[in-house]
Amino acid sequence: MTITFSRVALTTLAVTATTLSLSTAANAQSSLLDKTLDARQCIDADNVWVSVDYGADSEKEPEGACATKFTDGVVALQSAGFKLTFKESEMGKYMTGINGVAPEWDERELYWVYSSGEVADDYSVDYTYYQVGASNSEPEGGTVEAWIVGTSSDKPALTTLPETPAATGSSEDGGWIAVIAGLLALIGGGVAALYQGLITIPGLVLPKF
Repeated sequence: MTITFSRVALTTLAVTATTLSLSTAANAQSSLLDKTLDARQCIDADNVWVSVDYGADSEKEPEGACATKFTDGVVALQSAGFKLTFKESEMGKYMTGINGVAPEWDERELYWVYSSGEVADDYSVDYTYYQVGASNSEPEGGTVEAWIVGTSSDKPALTTLPETPAATGSSEDGGWIAVIAGLLALIGGGVAALYQGLITIPGLVLPKF
């Protein structure tokens, strides 16, 4: 292998390492943003917060997620990552199950109660029971879409959107990933510059292949 070829090869390798390192850092930062996006940030961004309460009969804890698409209530649920089952009715899609929880209509008359929540400046939420099905609703940005297994008299328990959580250990780990990726990028660029003669270090003899 000639010296010229080895320099080209090492330069290519360094550029590739730099690109991969920067990509890793960007992905780590993006992942952290996804994990730390909370209800207040979602509302402030004029998106829709979807809140789901599975009811007393379920072992599932209430969940919430941000919907960036919300042309109707079904789209909002799907955008927030919930898995749905439903039946068609005169009022549109009748929700039968969310994330595998399907309430049975018995003497208690339980079903998926669907409400819209207006969010005040202090992030308190005032709910109104929807008079239409989810496929016919028109959620507005900055509001809450609430679902709860219950009856029409039940109101969502989420009356105030929680504050932004403090940074966790996982976010610190992600920060270290970004730092290491940045160092790899600098090292890769330095190796390329040395072999191209862009920088010199007195007394340093580069290996020849």
